Amino acid sequence: MTDTSHASRAADLIRHSRALYEGSGEAIDWVAETRRHSQRLDRESDSLTDKLRRTRNLATRLGRAAGRSVSVGFFGLSQAGKSYLISALAAGESGELETEVEGRRLNFIQHVNPPGHGKEATGLVTRFTRRPSTAPRGYPLELSLFSEVDLAKVLGNAFFNDFDREQVEVDLSPGHLRRHLAALQARRTAAPTGGVSEDDVVDLLEYFEKRFPKTTEQLKADYWPTAIALAPYLEPPDRAALFSVLWGEVRELTETYLALRRGLADAGHAEAAYAPLAALVRTDASGELSQGDSIMNVDILERLGRDDADRIEIVPRRGETLLPAVSLPRSLLAALTTELRFVLAETPRTGLLEQVDLLDFPGYRGRLAVANLAEVRKQLQDDQVDPVAQLVLRGKVAFLFERYTDDQEMNLLVLCAPSHKQSDVKDLGPVLETWVHATQGADPATRARRDPGLIWAFTMFDFRLNPVPSETEDLMRKGWEGMMKLALLERFGAYDWLREWSPGKPFDNLFLVRKPRMATAVIETDETGELAILPGQRSRLDLLRRTFCEDSTVQKHLADPHAAWDAMLSFNDGGISRLADYLGRVAAPEGKLARIGEQLDAGIEELVRHRFGVYFRAEGAAEVDNKRRLADRVVGALRQRPNRFAALLGALQPPKEGLRALYLRADAAAGQPAPAISAAAPDTARTPAPSGDGGLIDLDALLGGASSGYPSGTDRASTKGGADAPAPAATNENAARFVRAVLSYWVGHLKALPEDPHWLRHMGLDKGALEDLIGELITGADRSGLDQALIGLIDSAESQTAAMRSQLAERQVYATATRINRFVDYLGTDDLPPDDRPRSLVGPQRPVFAPPPPIPHRGMPLLPETPVNFPALYIVDWFEAFRALAIANAGHAAGRDISPEQNARLGQILALVAGNSPVGAVGAT
Repeated sequence: MTDTSHASRAADLIRHSRALYEGSGEAIDWVAETRRHSQRLDRESDSLTDKLRRTRNLATRLGRAAGRSVSVGFFGLSQAGKSYLISALAAGESGELETEVEGRRLNFIQHVNPPGHGKEATGLVTRFTRRPSTAPRGYPLELSLFSEVDLAKVLGNAFFNDFDREQVEVDLSPGHLRRHLAALQARRTAAPTGGVSEDDVVDLLEYFEKRFPKTTEQLKADYWPTAIALAPYLEPPDRAALFSVLWGEVRELTETYLALRRGLADAGHAEAAYAPLAALVRTDASGELSQGDSIMNVDILERLGRDDADRIEIVPRRGETLLPAVSLPRSLLAALTTELRFVLAETPRTGLLEQVDLLDFPGYRGRLAVANLAEVRKQLQDDQVDPVAQLVLRGKVAFLFERYTDDQEMNLLVLCAPSHKQSDVKDLGPVLETWVHATQGADPATRARRDPGLIWAFTMFDFRLNPVPSETEDLMRKGWEGMMKLALLERFGAYDWLREWSPGKPFDNLFLVRKPRMATAVIETDETGELAILPGQRSRLDLLRRTFCEDSTVQKHLADPHAAWDAMLSFNDGGISRLADYLGRVAAPEGKLARIGEQLDAGIEELVRHRFGVYFRAEGAAEVDNKRRLADRVVGALRQRPNRFAALLGALQPPKEGLRALYLRADAAAGQPAPAISAAAPDTARTPAPSGDGGLIDLDALLGGASSGYPSGTDRASTKGGADAPAPAATNENAARFVRAVLSYWVGHLKALPEDPHWLRHMGLDKGALEDLIGELITGADRSGLDQALIGLIDSAESQTAAMRSQLAERQVYATATRINRFVDYLGTDDLPPDDRPRSLVGPQRPVFAPPPPIPHRGMPLLPETPVNFPALYIVDWFEAFRALAIANAGHAAGRDISPEQNARLGQILALVAGNSPVGAVGAT
């Protein structure tokens, strides 16, 4: 591809992302307007709106990523190794990293990078680039800034990772959350107050959902829906109180949020700013440049709230518009800055930066485990540090890598791991997996389409070359085995991408790197550089090479161990040329743009075919045949994992803790006081199922080995898949309100299941088959009148007792969950007489879920010669019940109660979203 074609492809992707963003916004409006006329849409509207907001956020990120140049991120499990690699790749002919700032030459190491004394000393990302800056005169430094919702992520990250949750009491009970939210709802303003939108809060939800899922599950039913609608309309102190739930309502952290947020508001909530050179260096009394007060230095954060007199004037930039200059305290600017742009004065020797930018990430700090702020100083063994500043620092540097990962800022990532010791960074695995899935592909087949963008560099390899006393061949072999465990396998060996990067092939993109002139114990060196292997070391190095290349783990994770070793040992190079050559090859924009296109197409397909296709009525569908084929696909997929079927049923049931929160929320909506109910343990419906299949639940054996034709049993499936809905009766409005909330919550829970790739992989389920199953389950519940059954159940219990509603809470939640679970377990067939149920595949004319024969009075049970495998029998019957349910759903399309006008508008929205995507025409299949 030429530069022109790259630009054209990037422009196309930006247009597609904009269409996806705009179409999702129009779909949000369509849902809000149409839900009043469609019970099914109303039930799914919260889940749909949540999905649309997530899609808008994704479209924004992908559009921005398409418009940026390729970037290579450098993250150091080995800080010294990372610094060397960046210097070697980005330095000019002088060997220095330098920039021109208003006629003055600055050296990055001497004037910009704070001295770390062996530790990471920066608190922001440095972007090394050759693209010139457009900074206004007098403000040559280009900075990127946090958004307001980012501040909540930083503080939440600090709380969840630096506080010991076993020692800290956090009240997330439904009653406490409802009272907290009700007080804030009373202070809702009439118009948005700025800084945070509904989409921003959904982005915040998604962040906590990925990183802290257990807590997010407790907040799902009441807190998050309320926060999304409420946060944009709260004044800053009230918004801080709303978000404080995410950091344990620690007062000092809430005050920090307000202080940081005030700085963003002063800067007009701009995403970037230009700053004077004084933000980095000052001229001291001797006329030399001093970086003692640089905003890059992490120690500046210790001044938070105490340096109001030391202010820096900045020019904020929102989009392409420059805002009026404002001044911020130095420490506040340091806390709010995410990135410094360093424009290189000289052409790098490798030529790599003529194509790409390099991103230098600050290293992770060791996380604390404190019960309160006072313990921070004890843990750090320093009475002078500011506890809040230390928490902000740790939360910030951890979040920066997460943020750049979520925004897909770096398409290539060089992970620098020391070859001679284990890193103390323990929590990088999940965020690294997120980066791999987003930028490289979530499965081996997708990752195989392009060369790996993850480059694992074993640095400081000179330590591995040094002679060891009493060294033997056996010790050498054990050394290589230990190195692979320490530097790679112990922290990351459990991840799927490491075991299988592409189909049948593990991740094998490792590089060996050393800094020249450091291996003086084995290489002769003078002032000009490295000259030759020292006498007496040649045979030893040959043996090291042979034992290294013969190690089985090395062979698995290094594509060419011999080439990697020889490059590392090359004089005055140390392996850097081999690494630079690879980066130059994979840094072409094609791979990045292709991956962005794949994600856009996946987002479009999810909306057009799966979430909204069921509501859009296209002509000419042979519905019964389509449903029969759908049932075959679903049953065929489920049949492959019988030992996981119980876990699937559990996952299809609503979490009980969420129902408790909804009961309180329904009371609050009716103007009633929130009852104080005891907090139950989180629901365990999604506890992982045992691994392995077959075993005790052998469906083939039950069916007499006649599995080759299965699941073609449609002629045995009655179309009475549960009775149709009875006519609604007059009901208690409290009961109706609660049931509406419960069914909306349940539908949202079901729709979220296919979005969890970890759970899908564990269950061995195909996403499409699960989406089809869930769609039929929802339609069947709607068709059979589950809502009316629940309302009658709740209303009856409340009308037949003198107990207060607060005393009924546990009973009603239990009754509601039991009724929904019964529908999941039997798909409505237990409401039918035996003769009207679908026929089972086991036994002549036996109805599904038929009980065993009764035991005669004072008699003995009649036992078959061969024991009945009741779990397998239940599963087979459930399959037939599902087949009948799906066929009976024909003619009950989700959009049947949507007007022709709204249907036509939906078609226009889906056409806008699809655009020129290969997803193609809309409509359900």
